[in-house]
Amino acid sequence: MAAVDELFLGVDLGTGGVRMVAVNQQGEVAAVGRASLPAEAGQPTRHEQQPEVWWNGLAAATARLRVELSAVGRTASSIRALAVDGTSGTVACLDREGRPLRPALMYNDGRAEAEAATLNETAGSFCDEVGYRFASSFALAKILWIREREPAVFSRTRYFAHQADFINWRLTGVPGVSDYSNALKTGYDLVDECWPAWLGSYAGVEQRLPEIVPPATALGEVSREAARATGLAAGTVVVSGATDGTAGALAAGLKRPGDYNTTLGTTLIFKTLSDRLVKSRDGLVYSHKLPGGRWLPGAASNTGGRWIAEWFPGADPAVLDAAAADLLPSDDITYPLIGTGERFPFRVESARGFGPAAGSDGERFAAGLQGTALLERHGYATLDAVAGSAAGQVYTTGGGSRSDIWVQCRADAAGRVYHRPCHPEAAFGAAILAAAGTAFADLQGAVDAMVRIERSFVPNPAAADGYDALYHRFVRALASRGYA
Repeated sequence: MAAVDELFLGVDLGTGGVRMVAVNQQGEVAAVGRASLPAEAGQPTRHEQQPEVWWNGLAAATARLRVELSAVGRTASSIRALAVDGTSGTVACLDREGRPLRPALMYNDGRAEAEAATLNETAGSFCDEVGYRFASSFALAKILWIREREPAVFSRTRYFAHQADFINWRLTGVPGVSDYSNALKTGYDLVDECWPAWLGSYAGVEQRLPEIVPPATALGEVSREAARATGLAAGTVVVSGATDGTAGALAAGLKRPGDYNTTLGTTLIFKTLSDRLVKSRDGLVYSHKLPGGRWLPGAASNTGGRWIAEWFPGADPAVLDAAAADLLPSDDITYPLIGTGERFPFRVESARGFGPAAGSDGERFAAGLQGTALLERHGYATLDAVAGSAAGQVYTTGGGSRSDIWVQCRADAAGRVYHRPCHPEAAFGAAILAAAGTAFADLQGAVDAMVRIERSFVPNPAAADGYDALYHRFVRALASRGYA
């Protein structure tokens, strides 16, 4: 076991910022660091971001982390290992030196719809085996989009990389390695743990894909050059990470098959712990794999907390929370999707949000909180049907889980007990992976030792009938638009 005073750093690369947390092996937080990222370039189906902003954001967040470490008498040298998580399905084109050749196609870029359809024809038997179908949000569909529409970029690309892969290469100098959590949406076969043979149908693709290792695998060490650029200590062990949804599920503290996790950030990510691979005929649900043989069936919705910044720019969410507290449940039926296209609990590329009705800031905010909660209930009903589960309890993570008002609304709307861990963020889950790869015998041991529940939210029985009626109205409103 590692010395008690050693720290483990988790780095979460989101759409709007970099968040990091340094913790010991008892799960006690020593310091945090944050940095905002420039807004992605976006249109209804086009979402891109320069990979260099991820690297610059890492350095900025590390600078803030070091200030907090100094305040408690620690330095970056106290960090034994780090791991990085990132958005699922985001893909960057890197040359032989690891330099980006174009902006990365983000997780919610929807231009590869035709390529996804082609993949589902080519890889039909594979899709049956692994239990999902390709969508435009998948990295492999985006890679084929680049291959067909930007052949000059494709030919110069040495590796297609996820967010974490890009950062890990920069940190260690070790090119072309990814983990099988991030690689799921690039078509990696999680059953046989290899790139599937049918990728040969697409000339040049497999040669540009990385080597795959399990999450929590030591990849190398922070180089002297990377240490100078970031402020991290040279020699810090870099461990393979996972997608942000997988990291969020680890931060939640899932222990038993049937436990659920929702990570509520910019988007809404659903996971459940299972001893088996769960298959979905319609492709809405896919299963991540954890070291040790367990699985995380789940899915991701484009709906989440993004509406708060869009509807209330610059506002203090705590003030809005207080204004909305006495207005829940709300009679307003709102679907707070920002942008175009939904992935789960239904897949409609043209889906658009609706509501809220005109009203005060408190009324509109309450409608958004409730609308997200009702969509989450719809997602769990869908996941229950696929996984064969029944109304399991939820461990909630992500920035949206900090709000007591929102978590209670979600518990009331879903009729499920919600548990909030002490540190409900994907960055904490990445720190667990860093510790699991260096200080613990296995991943579950790290989860058990590092995660503690801060508060549980029990549904209010008096609100049950009202939320049931609102939920059915919500589903009918979606169905009337062809969304459900």
